[in-house]
Amino acid sequence: MLRVGLTGGLGSGKTTVAAIFRELGAQVMEADEVARAMMLPGEAVYREIVETFGRGVLRENGMLDRSKLGKIAFAGGRLAELNAIVHPPVIAEQRRWMTALEKEQPDAVAIYETALLFEASRAARTRDWQERFDRRILVTAPEPLRIARYVARIAGSHPDEATRRALEAEARERMAAQMPDEEKMRLSDTIIRNDTSFEEVRRQTEAVYRELRELARGSR
Repeated sequence: MLRVGLTGGLGSGKTTVAAIFRELGAQVMEADEVARAMMLPGEAVYREIVETFGRGVLRENGMLDRSKLGKIAFAGGRLAELNAIVHPPVIAEQRRWMTALEKEQPDAVAIYETALLFEASRAARTRDWQERFDRRILVTAPEPLRIARYVARIAGSHPDEATRRALEAEARERMAAQMPDEEKMRLSDTIIRNDTSFEEVRRQTEAVYRELRELARGSR
């Protein structure tokens, strides 16, 4: 089985690329979805977040307000605290999933999609991504385009000026907390550039998947 780490910064389009890989036949795990499940009431991660950040990060119905939590973590300088709670169990689940999948589908292409493939390891002062994955793929796009995508995702295509400026500042703040693409490129095996059309991104992704399938077959 081929173990692949798929990453990209905010607004890069890595989720779109992950969806294409899934459509082509890859097995895909999305780190954000795993983290969301772990942040549900009753889960250990949920309890630790509330203990660490207080009940002010909860909605009236008891669910975590992820937007408020994110603002506290990024703007309040507490991102390392949040990552220390969330990253270890998410990575453990990724390992468990890939181990189980390899037994069922020994020639599968298993893709783990995460914004923080390298950052999580750097925060833990390890380079465990080297042994966790056979290939690392980076999805990249120019910074202005990534910021524009973030604004559109949150506020739609025609936000008012104040909202646009606030969201652009928020995007830059979040991007500053991530490893620069230039550094990620040096650590990645493959680059998918998402700065033109969807058709071009799909063409690149299909070409990459063909290579991954051959490598997966050869790994048996």
